[in-house]
Amino acid sequence: MSHRAEIGQRIKKLRNKNNFSQTHVANILFISQAAYSLIENSQNGIVVDHILKLSQLYDISTDFILKGENNYIKVERANGFVPLIRAHRQSEFIRDLSDDSFSDLEDWFRVPGFMPVEDHRLFEVSTNNLTPTILTGDILVCQNHQKFDEILDGTAVIVVTGDQIYMKRFKKSSEEGYLLLENDNEYTSETGSRIKIEEVRELMIIRGKISSGLVQYHEISGKGKINALEQDLELLKKELFSMNKKLTILSSKND
Repeated sequence: MSHRAEIGQRIKKLRNKNNFSQTHVANILFISQAAYSLIENSQNGIVVDHILKLSQLYDISTDFILKGENNYIKVERANGFVPLIRAHRQSEFIRDLSDDSFSDLEDWFRVPGFMPVEDHRLFEVSTNNLTPTILTGDILVCQNHQKFDEILDGTAVIVVTGDQIYMKRFKKSSEEGYLLLENDNEYTSETGSRIKIEEVRELMIIRGKISSGLVQYHEISGKGKINALEQDLELLKKELFSMNKKLTILSSKND
């Protein structure tokens, strides 16, 4: 059997399986019913434009129409793929979030060992608020989470408001109706943020990351030295307090 005849049989089976008439499919291909009939009967060949339209109509690969092969993976959440929102497209994400129409992303990826659901996304980091834990260029695995009272202090989050995306640490506020966001460092130009809960359009917990590079040793050791100095300072304060207490007692006895 010729390739043309095999293609004709496959598209005929697809049409019958979907209960479409020849006229219906012909209208989609912008040809006459007679011309379409000749394609199914292998008297005429099929053009690329028609193959692409039939692929969309039946939600199958072009390989299946041409060769009968259907061993392809469809890029969708059900197959483990997660959409990536790159840094240069985050303003579009904010703009289209309420319409739930931000679905034309070109980048979809599978993360090893991670099975996503509808509320998972990938975000490209564009700030240094969480360095050295999270670096600029890292890809964050995030999950939507709107129950603020269940989020623990110190959880790394992404918060989307009406005009901005924050990548910071979550901190509960003693002030009702507000949440606080903090940085992991003090050398970033952006300070902590106090946000009204009613302004939060979406809050995502950062579940993991795909790193773009290694943390430099001086960043780790520098932070370690600062922590050590803070501990030494606390110990010194305690010793000074104890000495002052003893001096006070001695002074009272001498009096």
